[in-house]
Parts: sequence; structure tokens; C-alpha cells
Amino acid sequence: MAKAKTFNVQKFKEYVNEQLARTDKEATEAFKQGLCAALEHVLHKTNNYNGFGNLYWIEKGCAEWRTIGKETEVWAEKKLFIYGTPDSKYHGNASARKYY
Repeated sequence: MAKAKTFNVQKFKEYVNEQLARTDKEATEAFKQGLCAALEHVLHKTNNYNGFGNLYWIEKGCAEWRTIGKETEVWAEKKLFIYGTPDSKYHGNASARKYY
């Protein structure tokens, strides 16, 4: 019988968060989507899911929205405050996140 192995969920979450914060060309949206899917699966299975925040929103978008965006009702405009634009730090990547 195989011996059970342990897995440190917190360390895995920290690793994935580091990868999701990458801004280099190799850290594509597809790459980040895969990491999000794997991490969310582990977090849900171990009852450790506590949500996430979009990095652009956390770092800059919320302040921008409070200053110039509160009145917009158009989703295409709203999501620029959440994800940023293609030329911003996270390139408008919806999977540039931080899991809690």
C-alpha cells in the first residue's frame, strides 16, 4: 500500500500567486488561467478557498475608479479599472490575481 503524502496548500498558493503576478511575455493569459484552475481546485477540495482580488484593481484600478470611473455603466469601461488596459502592467489580463 502506498504511503500517503502531504501537500502544503499554503506554499502552493504562495507559488501560484507569485506566478500570477508575473508580467513577462511567457506569463500569458492561458498560462495564468491554468494556474487559477489548478489552485481553485485545490483550495475548494481542502476547504481553503477565500476568494481573490485582481492585481490591477488592488494596486491601481480601485483608486482610478473612485476618481474617474464611478459613473460608468458600460462593462467594457468598468473592466479597464479591474484588469487594466493591454498596455498596463498586467496587460489587461483577467487572470492576474491574488488568492487569499
